[in-house]
Amino acid sequence: MKKFYAILVILITTIFPSIAFANVIDKLIETGKFMKLNETLTKSGLSENLKGEGPFTVFAPLDDAFAAISAQTYYGLLREENKDKLVNILGRHVFSKKLSSSEINNEIKLKALNGEEVTIKKVNGIVYINEAEVVTADVEVSNGIIHFINRVLQPLN
Repeated sequence: MKKFYAILVILITTIFPSIAFANVIDKLIETGKFMKLNETLTKSGLSENLKGEGPFTVFAPLDDAFAAISAQTYYGLLREENKDKLVNILGRHVFSKKLSSSEINNEIKLKALNGEEVTIKKVNGIVYINEAEVVTADVEVSNGIIHFINRVLQPLN
């Protein structure tokens, strides 16, 4: 009987690792498409928060999204004296609730983790957050949901 349960556990963790065990950070690392985001989350200290209970909704900029930011600006944000700026930028991408794309109809406004209000809308079946397009929606994780976006969110003002 013990063998049966051991095999069952191995099968479940092999077939459903993301659903069963991965948190936001684990999933971002697992995909291999978020090296820059993971680096900024680690430098800011937010990665530990996103390993927590949640629920979280994260609009995660893909590595290509960081191409619009100059290398000087990017590496400048990673410096210790700019940690508050980095936390503010990253906080624009995180919400303390789980929001799937099916819950978005027309336009809604939500407060992000950094306190800023952002606009999330669906146009012709495509979800946008401020000026960024969701290119992959509804990636379920143990502590929330992730949406992959094509831009790093900038302040609206």
